[in-house]
Amino acid sequence: MIDSTWYSQLTLEDYAYDVTEEVTFEGEYSLHIKNQQLAIHVEFIQSIANEEEIEHLTAPSIVQQQLWEHYIEHCESIQEPVLQAIFNHYQHIEEQYRQAWQIDPQDPATIEERDQSIPYIQNVNQIADYITLQGFLIGDSPSGDTYYLNFHCTWDTEHGLGVKMVNHQPVHVSSFYTAYDID
Repeated sequence: MIDSTWYSQLTLEDYAYDVTEEVTFEGEYSLHIKNQQLAIHVEFIQSIANEEEIEHLTAPSIVQQQLWEHYIEHCESIQEPVLQAIFNHYQHIEEQYRQAWQIDPQDPATIEERDQSIPYIQNVNQIADYITLQGFLIGDSPSGDTYYLNFHCTWDTEHGLGVKMVNHQPVHVSSFYTAYDID
């Protein structure tokens, strides 16, 4: 179970309020998944009606906290379908990324670099070696069942990888930034 004082240590960011009418509680959390200790960036986004509400916010909503705590408690079992979804996504994009990679046929090092960044992955167990969970975002959805996992991945270090989760199941995998645009 998560220490409830962790929520009080989150930073309230309201700099985007004028544009988005949202504020964000954010912080770092140390998470242990599959023999790996990860420091992930966690964000809880809340929509607010007016600027005065900011003064009264002290923590993420109860629904957001419950969703986060469920993930923390069950992250090992949640990871399996996430890895499968990422593997399936990778199978569709691998060749496109390989073709876009600039290689010099005369220089074997460029081919080796491409193959390390965009590896030939044959099964779901291999995908974990090429991704790292970096972030967790919970929006202010009315249903309270949606969140996003953000990963660093070797094949797209600029944009990363995003997984939209609904009811703790992956429903969409894409680049880190476009994963949030899917409704």
